[in-house]
Amino acid sequence: MEDRHSNEEMAFCPLIDDYTTPIDCMENRETREETIPTKFKQKSNWKEICKNCKYQNY
Repeated sequence: MEDRHSNEEMAFCPLIDDYTTPIDCMENRETREETIPTKFKQKSNWKEICKNCKYQNY
């Protein structure tokens, strides 16, 4: 079984402190705030964290 953390298709998301798919990353950046899953909005400054993430243009 492949380790998902070593998979090049995954991106580390500082919002959840775990790896996520590029699709989740992209959808969170490009959709309305109401549609972003709650798990990505747990940190008080989640918008700023996402905006400054190195994967912002992923």
